[in-house]
Amino acid sequence: MYQLNFCEYNRSNHDYDTIFRPSGSGDYLFLQFKAPMKVYLDDKILITKENACILYTPGTSQHYQAVRRFYNSYLHFSSDENPARHFRIPENTVFYPEDPIQIDLYISRLQQEYFSAFPFREDSIHALISLLLLSIGRGMNRAHVQKEDTGHLYPLFQSLRLQMLTECGENWNVERLCKCVNLEKSQFYAYYRSFFSSTPKNDLLQARLEKAKYLLSNEALQVKEVAQLCGFQNQVHFTRYFKACCGCPPGAYAQKVPLKNGVS
Repeated sequence: MYQLNFCEYNRSNHDYDTIFRPSGSGDYLFLQFKAPMKVYLDDKILITKENACILYTPGTSQHYQAVRRFYNSYLHFSSDENPARHFRIPENTVFYPEDPIQIDLYISRLQQEYFSAFPFREDSIHALISLLLLSIGRGMNRAHVQKEDTGHLYPLFQSLRLQMLTECGENWNVERLCKCVNLEKSQFYAYYRSFFSSTPKNDLLQARLEKAKYLLSNEALQVKEVAQLCGFQNQVHFTRYFKACCGCPPGAYAQKVPLKNGVS
């Protein structure tokens, strides 16, 4: 029986807020990030995209910080068995679900039930959590099967994506990408989204943004030079994109935001 301890749908904290629980929360915590988040896993820092998820098991350190806007949905729950193993869901690591909209609907309904006084409330909560986990597990299994079916392409795409993100200042147009794996445009985009739950454009822009933030800390470089080094041919477009993502123009980008504890 799944017991819901607390949940919130579309929760907002202060910008750049941080959650840090070194010993976990004492129960299972499922998170759906609605905005980019820095997730600290052992010695690694992952920058997530929208709709990234993570299932923390009891006793596992929980440490994440908003890249800017803090916006997520989550549920704390208890269970006699490990739901990650039962439904074959990754535990204590970031993953991208097949259908984030469906997850969104389940968490919304769970919050309604949690704060209600309806008959059979506990049974409804148990059923909704089960359906949420079942939906994730089925989606992850389908993605795994797809990767096995296209096993000869997956390593090629991994290598190409790594090269693109490492050399993000270069011109990575669609013709170049398709030529590298010898596929038509429609096939290339279908496989890329299937493998990485994203698009080449989104991944490339994110890599360029992170490189720009790093280069802007070097006072010897002008904004125009940073834009060119990061693959932006137009400084005006670079400035607009940077401001939209970081909340300030590149010229005003000066220091890192300090970590602080917050509440989720």
